[in-house]
Amino acid sequence: MYSCIKHFSLCMLVILCFISCNNNTNYFNAIAKNDIPLKKPQKGDWLFSHKERMLTLGDYQKTYPLTPDGTRHTIYLKPIGDFSGLEWKQIELTRQYLENFFQIKTRIQQSSNNKIIPLGARRINQHHEQLLATYLRDTIIAVQKPKDAIVMMGIIEMDLYPSEKWNFVFGLASYDKGLAVGSIYRFHQRPLTPKQFNLSLQRLLKTSSHEIGHMFGLTHCIEANCLMNGTNSLAETDRSIARLCSGCQQKLNSTLKYDNKKRLQDLSVFFSKNKIENELALINADIVISE
Repeated sequence: MYSCIKHFSLCMLVILCFISCNNNTNYFNAIAKNDIPLKKPQKGDWLFSHKERMLTLGDYQKTYPLTPDGTRHTIYLKPIGDFSGLEWKQIELTRQYLENFFQIKTRIQQSSNNKIIPLGARRINQHHEQLLATYLRDTIIAVQKPKDAIVMMGIIEMDLYPSEKWNFVFGLASYDKGLAVGSIYRFHQRPLTPKQFNLSLQRLLKTSSHEIGHMFGLTHCIEANCLMNGTNSLAETDRSIARLCSGCQQKLNSTLKYDNKKRLQDLSVFFSKNKIENELALINADIVISE
């Protein structure tokens, strides 16, 4: 009798897994119709000067991307520097957004003063001071990463550079260490005003989710207009979208195992509440077509 019950339970588990996989396949096939083809890259665009290869789903899974478990299950944001009241509001909204985007609990760690960064990780470029992104990521942020953190991202108000060969970088992530840093320096003129708020916020949302996407194993997308497209400039970032294409969504979901439709609904509520109309339209289109 026990053997029959055990066999029946195993069969039901297989059936449920099959139904779940089939539903996911139907979802990704449906939203693929909303993917926006990439335009031919122009001089100055990321893909004009960077020849990249797109990972297949199978290739992606073979990289063994970071996966939340019983020990590491939280995304942390680490503010570094002096932020205005409106900038703090943006950081809190970014926390909310990332929690919706990745469907993972997201917390803000206590802030640190940027004076902790030594002279050896600073330089003057074009009449303003910059901080070395790799030092921030691999030293300051790495040391303060909590034990329950699956990934951790620093947010700093000063400009960043990744090496002496580069002028600046918006953000920089480590795929295997679960560490990243991003700068808001170029997202708005100081002081941040209500008039600048919405555009600056969208830049922060896209940069943060892009870099954390890297930490969950996503490489730059070259198949469609997608959050994971590489960008060379603020203008290119502004032309990009916060939506993941169907292929990148499928990769991320294969690792994080969230409810695809709940994620869309959560993002729709966020974009509606914060009056981000362009992204709201894209998300709502996915909701409609996947029903």
